[in-house]
Amino acid sequence: MYTQYSIGEFAKKTGMTIRTLHYYDEIDLLKPSFISPTGRRFYSDENIIQLQKIVSLKFLGYPLEKIHALIHLKEWDLKESLEFQKQEMLQKKEQLQQVIRALDHALYIMDEQGTMNANIFMMLIHNMHKEEEQKEWMSNYFPKEMVENMFKVPDEKLKELNLEMAELFSQLKAAYGQDPANPNVQALLEQYFDLSLELYPNAIELVENVKDENIEFEQDTQLFPSPLSPEEGIWLGQAMQIYWNNKGINLQVDD
Repeated sequence: MYTQYSIGEFAKKTGMTIRTLHYYDEIDLLKPSFISPTGRRFYSDENIIQLQKIVSLKFLGYPLEKIHALIHLKEWDLKESLEFQKQEMLQKKEQLQQVIRALDHALYIMDEQGTMNANIFMMLIHNMHKEEEQKEWMSNYFPKEMVENMFKVPDEKLKELNLEMAELFSQLKAAYGQDPANPNVQALLEQYFDLSLELYPNAIELVENVKDENIEFEQDTQLFPSPLSPEEGIWLGQAMQIYWNNKGINLQVDD
């Protein structure tokens, strides 16, 4: 016996909203089996089976555009499609894990500090988000093993170091305007470089490699953003030059 359901009955039977059914009709994803001369939509048991397919594919993470293409295929390589979708979901899973990790670090810092400068916050989150791209960029200039070792800081230690770095940048921003040679500014730089060596144990080796090999490169400011304003950055650069000179280290590469 052929059964027809009004759109209200079909919505109630399937647990869908009438608005969703209208939308599926508009995008040609699920068409009613019959439309009356007055425009009333009616659905059949076959529509229920079609809807079950749509709901199942949505559960597997397929977007509606892909579902539309799949359910209209005469021949569908289900296994190949599912394998591809599995890889897509694994990538999303990794991305979600990175997002959760970044949120965990940010909330930890805010709990400890009470607040955080927005530019410092964005720098820390950006560095976590772009970690793989940063490693790839650095591998163009430095030995890959050296670069990999720089990013092997355990997550719990990294959380603590990021907190210290956030606090230090806050202090540096507060010190902006002081004489770059001021002992207070230089003490902050001492802390900065000590902390940098904890974050990146091979940092000095990288700097020496740049000097010894006469490597010339431009740092990608989009990939390595600074929480400092351009003016603060110039001031910090002057302070750093004084710091290295006081250490007896010449970082200028000979022509």
